[in-house]
Amino acid sequence: MKSNIFPVNGGFDMIRYEKLSRLSAEEIVDLWNRGFENYFSNVQTTVDRFLNRVANEGLSLERSFAAFEDDRPIGIIVNGFRTRNGRIFAWNGGTAIVPEYRGKGYGKMLMEHNMALYAEEKVDEALLEAIARNEAAIRLYESVGYRKVDRLAFMQHEGALDLTAPEGYEYRRGLPEDIGEAEFGGGRSTWQAQAANMGKGECVQVLADGRLVGYAFYKTLKGEDGSLSALYLYQCEADPLRPDRDEILSAALAQAFRPLESAIKRTVVNLPESHSNLYSLLCKLGFEKTVEQVHLKKSMS
Repeated sequence: MKSNIFPVNGGFDMIRYEKLSRLSAEEIVDLWNRGFENYFSNVQTTVDRFLNRVANEGLSLERSFAAFEDDRPIGIIVNGFRTRNGRIFAWNGGTAIVPEYRGKGYGKMLMEHNMALYAEEKVDEALLEAIARNEAAIRLYESVGYRKVDRLAFMQHEGALDLTAPEGYEYRRGLPEDIGEAEFGGGRSTWQAQAANMGKGECVQVLADGRLVGYAFYKTLKGEDGSLSALYLYQCEADPLRPDRDEILSAALAQAFRPLESAIKRTVVNLPESHSNLYSLLCKLGFEKTVEQVHLKKSMS
């Protein structure tokens, strides 16, 4: 994408765009952290954490960019791209404007530039998430064609879990990528919860008569002594055609959340509230909502 001149508040400022691949990791992280100062939640990062995101979440530094006025940084957009079933999906993994440039139309400029980039890349569908109470950001995304498709909840439980695994199922452990195209969620999962973007995630498959009927994707965090200290659930699905869907979900949770007697913090990441069966089950187990987001999509084709 070439640099362009854009009108801002009636004047003209020279805006220069740079691919993130042309910046150092330290420059990218500094701009990210400045852009997310005083945000609704703490998303400050380090070089190591950011590079892990690039590796694990399909982020493309070549197709992400920073904006500058002269040599002063304005903001940043970080993008990820995946091709699935012949369709190209793009994920906006972060849009941030440094504080002194907020409220002046620069966010709209960056988003319009990003839509032009997606068009050049022949993207079929664009995806992103936003904090539900960040109404200004949601209006910005809707102004360039995104629409809200679901509400998302972070849920959390700390302590032992009172959950009994239903009988009659078998289990197989492996990686999220082992599921392949057999995902049951119908495309409702968010970008970071998809098998291709799970990085060091784990998977438990639920089998009935040797056939896959459910699964859970999760990640574990261990303390310095090697013991389990936290667990993050990203997906839990059951075959929608099965009459025993709730039992399958319970079976998958009982395996993913092991050991159930352990008093660790368990977090559910971006659970679609349209997944009502799982949402109800987690509420009954004592999980509480901590953060609410919205899931937005835009058809580009």
